[in-house]
Amino acid sequence: MKRALAVAACVACSTAEAPVASGPPPTRCTEQAVMGTRCGQLVDGSGRVVIYRGINARVRGQFDADLGAGKVPLMPPIPELTDDDLKQMRRIGFDLLRLPINWSAIEPEQGKYDDAYLERTAAVVARCKAHDLKVLVDLHQDAYSKYIGQDGAPLWAIVPAPTELLEGPLDDLGDRRISKQVLGAFQTFFSRSSPDGARLRARFGEMAARVAAKLKGDDTVLALELFNEPQGTDEELRAFHDEVTAAVRKADPARLIAFEPSATRNFTDRSTIPTTPLAHPGTIYAPHVYTKVFAMGCDDKCRDDFTIDTLRTSNENARAEAEGWRAPLLIGELGFDPRSPRFGDWVAFQLELQDDVMASSAWWVWKENSEGSWGFYDWNAATDSWTERTQVRKAFARVQPRAIAGWPQRWRWDREKRRFELVVLGDPTIAAPTVVHTPFPGDGPASFKVTCDGKPIPATPDARGDLAIPCNGEGIHTIVVEPA
Repeated sequence: MKRALAVAACVACSTAEAPVASGPPPTRCTEQAVMGTRCGQLVDGSGRVVIYRGINARVRGQFDADLGAGKVPLMPPIPELTDDDLKQMRRIGFDLLRLPINWSAIEPEQGKYDDAYLERTAAVVARCKAHDLKVLVDLHQDAYSKYIGQDGAPLWAIVPAPTELLEGPLDDLGDRRISKQVLGAFQTFFSRSSPDGARLRARFGEMAARVAAKLKGDDTVLALELFNEPQGTDEELRAFHDEVTAAVRKADPARLIAFEPSATRNFTDRSTIPTTPLAHPGTIYAPHVYTKVFAMGCDDKCRDDFTIDTLRTSNENARAEAEGWRAPLLIGELGFDPRSPRFGDWVAFQLELQDDVMASSAWWVWKENSEGSWGFYDWNAATDSWTERTQVRKAFARVQPRAIAGWPQRWRWDREKRRFELVVLGDPTIAAPTVVHTPFPGDGPASFKVTCDGKPIPATPDARGDLAIPCNGEGIHTIVVEPA
């Protein structure tokens, strides 16, 4: 119970009874442990339900798309991740960094690991800890490998061997994703009948275990995410996730595991709802939500033609899928072009829908000069400098829960009235306060008033905008945060 990152799950629930995301927690669920899971929610060491609002960042020295000297680069230089970046992320309201790392950098030659790369990964985690950011370490790939796509597997792990090694610029990623080389590599890797696939998956499991061993015991790491946007059947992916989780747990028995459905969900907004969870407890379901964003034949006008109801389906399906897996829901990626005239609406609708389904999430992306240059910053080529897109920061200005002292029934941020309401079933065993995040100065009201069950509570946000609200005890409680 006191182990860092101990795994606790709904193992006592019957197989016919899926855990719930709201209402009273099922009484037959095991108690939580430090940064564990409890009946479809993430919990901290105090027993509070934790909801993360995260951000993705490809980091120089961690994201491996370098083809070496004499090769045309796939991408512009990846930005550094500075302490100022981390401070600003936290102040905007992000408390989780999803950090993509790559197999090609971890094990560039079969059986030979780059310990310096893993040291750099651990160093990023340590810097995040100093800014009170958790880290979701993501074993990332796009189009299988940088040698035939964008990033992911090392050259020796591409089977069949590529007939053509590709270079940059990466202006054809869509075509690469469906190329014969990429599809063939995925088919081999996830195939249950291919000896090469079995060998590669075993190597991948050893690599993932190496990462887990490096980060063992570090409670800044929320979880290890096993494979970004995999391309395989439901049966193949279940077997893969079980295999790799087993390998990781040998290296770090307490590590939480995040996993994704097939990448086809990005286009269909749904995945199969399972009837049984993965073989190992302590997992997080981490699908992506890109409704209409990457739909074939959908131009800018098409992408900007949305309502909250047209965006609802993917989020509600994600919750149903997570409950089928008996796992907390963390939407690992969602994003939209910040230059769209409806960017603010897209962000607001998605965050409202995530509130409805009680999902954590990680936005794509923090700062980039590639693939459409999404993110919170514009890059100036003449000065090699970054300028914050104020309208993007303001789109995320809202009161949102961080840690809830009890079992949440519902919460809602009214962006017109700038009013936040949280209804929670109190847990008398939890002494720690509920914590909510308030907007960046100037992006919201100058000050807030707080009530617990209608009674005023003195509360002042800290330097990061977090507001601790003591509203504990048995029974239903209503917390309101609104302009003073």
